[in-house]
Amino acid sequence: MAKIKKEKKEAKISQIIIVRFYWVIVLVLFIGALLFEYFVLIKPELAELSNGGRLDLSSRQEILKEQKEYLNKLQELKVQAEKINRAELEKINYVLAEKIDVPDILKQIKILGEQSGLTLTGFEFETVAGVLTLKMNFEKGTYPMIKKYLSEIEKNIRIMDVKEISLIGIGNKLSLTLESYYLEN
Repeated sequence: MAKIKKEKKEAKISQIIIVRFYWVIVLVLFIGALLFEYFVLIKPELAELSNGGRLDLSSRQEILKEQKEYLNKLQELKVQAEKINRAELEKINYVLAEKIDVPDILKQIKILGEQSGLTLTGFEFETVAGVLTLKMNFEKGTYPMIKKYLSEIEKNIRIMDVKEISLIGIGNKLSLTLESYYLEN
């Protein structure tokens, strides 16, 4: 029984202390919450406002300045791009095609051969990494005809490099290896 009375007495004392110093306890908890909020939430954000942090005004102004310079350069490039003649642009696209167009290249080669007096008798082609390799055979060609044909290939708008020339017989047969280029996607 004495033990129960002692526990009741201790409980009354703790209740009296809590009731009497209630406002002090609340004040200490409130100040603790304020300090926690300051050190955990506010102080890191204040550090971001200075010393080149993500919220630093001077660093943001520097980024804005760089972006305005970049925008000005893009606008200058846009003006220059708009000045390009569409016909010239089409020529550039034709010189270095975006995709391989074997029939068109063969048609050009055949027409150039016919203009030079040569007859296309056979061809083989192979594509590797943006390069089209054409192996062709022509008949009924004399030296002046072959010379004219090579001159026409040189003048052609599409880039073509002659890699190998073989004359069989006394100018009756011509074997030619050409390379043409395209953009590989």
